[in-house]
Amino acid sequence: MDQNRLTKTDIEQMSYTDFIALLDETNRCPGGKKTIRRIRELVHIDDKTKILDVGSNTGFTSLELARITPANISGIDVSESCVSQAKKSLSKDTESIRSRVTFQVASAYSIPFPNDNFDLIMVGGATGFMDDKSKAISEYLRVLRPWGFLVMSPLTYHTQPPQQIVDNISEIIGTTIKPMTTKDWVNTVDAATKDFELYFNEPHNLSPRTSREIDEYVDYFLKKDHVKNLPEVVRGAIRNRWLSILKVFNENHKFLGYSIIVFRKRLVVEDPELFIST
Repeated sequence: MDQNRLTKTDIEQMSYTDFIALLDETNRCPGGKKTIRRIRELVHIDDKTKILDVGSNTGFTSLELARITPANISGIDVSESCVSQAKKSLSKDTESIRSRVTFQVASAYSIPFPNDNFDLIMVGGATGFMDDKSKAISEYLRVLRPWGFLVMSPLTYHTQPPQQIVDNISEIIGTTIKPMTTKDWVNTVDAATKDFELYFNEPHNLSPRTSREIDEYVDYFLKKDHVKNLPEVVRGAIRNRWLSILKVFNENHKFLGYSIIVFRKRLVVEDPELFIST
């Protein structure tokens, strides 16, 4: 979409993913850089490691992984606008990063790579927005090599939120959200396939931000070069929508956390462990 021709109505009616791409927000995986650093600690990654970033959005996870590891990374996302923004970010990075990272439009339901192709799959919170989670998980299994790792960092609820908040989040995102606990996610993967074993599970809490912090965050985006020169009525629409979204997200954070969950694709089922640390 030509930003010079944007109208107030365009801002109000565009999809959430298109709006995020317009803002050029660094749409981080749950946990952000903390999650990326933890992945590097948990899974061996070298220059032969092939990583698939599912739901790569505007490119944060792929680019950050490439900056702190020598791996080769392929990012996929269903949003053309997000992939376009990710490619723009990639073009501004170093030659080493550009040579090891690619982005393309693709669905997790039909991943455009052969069987047993990746050593590590990073999903972040993307699966939470998919209607057919089992189908996506089956695709993760297909393209992951034997004994490879699936890392998910989904948003997880430690307390059941009010239904109105769930409805508001669903309306913003554009898909029905089902509040899930960490245990729900483990059970969802187990129900989709018995060929993944739970390898590591680490829950984290999130906390709401103050109204001042939210206002400052919104104003930061209005000062970006590609936004500050837009017509005042368009900038006003951007501010109103962004502020409205973040207020709902912030209310949701009273009930929300995230978990770093690592699964391994196994070829054999081992006996259960008994005497382990707690």
